[in-house]
Amino acid sequence: MGVCSIRACPYPTTSAAPAQQGGALCVMGCLPQRPSLYSMRKQQGTCIPAEGFSQPRKETPMEYRTLLLDADGTLLDFPQDMENAFLSLYKDFFASQRPYSLEYLACYDRCNAAWWAKLERGECTKPQLYVGRFVDFLRETGLTGTPERLTEEYFLRLGQGGAVYPGALELVERLAGKYSLYIVTNGNASTQKTRLQNSGLLSFIKDYFVSEDAGAAKPDPRYFDYVFSRLPEADRETSLVIGDSLTSDIQGAVNAGLHSLYYHPEGSASLEGCPPYTYEAASYEEIAGILGV
Repeated sequence: MGVCSIRACPYPTTSAAPAQQGGALCVMGCLPQRPSLYSMRKQQGTCIPAEGFSQPRKETPMEYRTLLLDADGTLLDFPQDMENAFLSLYKDFFASQRPYSLEYLACYDRCNAAWWAKLERGECTKPQLYVGRFVDFLRETGLTGTPERLTEEYFLRLGQGGAVYPGALELVERLAGKYSLYIVTNGNASTQKTRLQNSGLLSFIKDYFVSEDAGAAKPDPRYFDYVFSRLPEADRETSLVIGDSLTSDIQGAVNAGLHSLYYHPEGSASLEGCPPYTYEAASYEEIAGILGV
């Protein structure tokens, strides 16, 4: 089974699937669906309607020089790192209370996703998110613990991760031969830095920017203001954001006046009012093809 998505096209879109350019519809194609906790939570919530986005001047790919790559869900296998960290945390802090089951991982994932959605809407701060998800987890499960201590211990375990999706290193190596590559990521600064160091990606990346250092998180345009203030050689006209989140990466690109490539290996999320994106790809090979590497 696949998931088919048809939506109104606000401007010409480049796609690996057939598209009706200049018309009313973009056919996103039927993509194989591999359900997972992460893919299901990515497609929950409400997209923010795009406002003030400038249409691309060309229907064909522009001559980009700078690629701003999202980390989690795009290159880094966050579901794997999260599961490993949570299992370790559960073993040390909760196993004596109740035997582990997948329901506890699903509950934490749900609480975590709800708090990240709040952050993207500007309804909470990072510190509130970090502790609040464990407050909710303890309340829903009836397990006992100290949210602040659990937050600290979880980050220590998550920082030991750095798993990448199959083909991610090969993709960035190919892209690095033609473009200047930078990581743009939300998350805890120290944790993201150690995961990126463990991943092997930094051999091909010129620099990385973590939202906690920026003082703002995607989709807040101030995050990209921070990024470009540290890239004097780059400009927005020739920069492209690549990411898997419509509400974070793609909406962030819209808010910052940047072109974007929506990466959806598990099927495209068809949500009312989703922000427009310039290109889309369902695989690393499609990304490479669009960017000519």
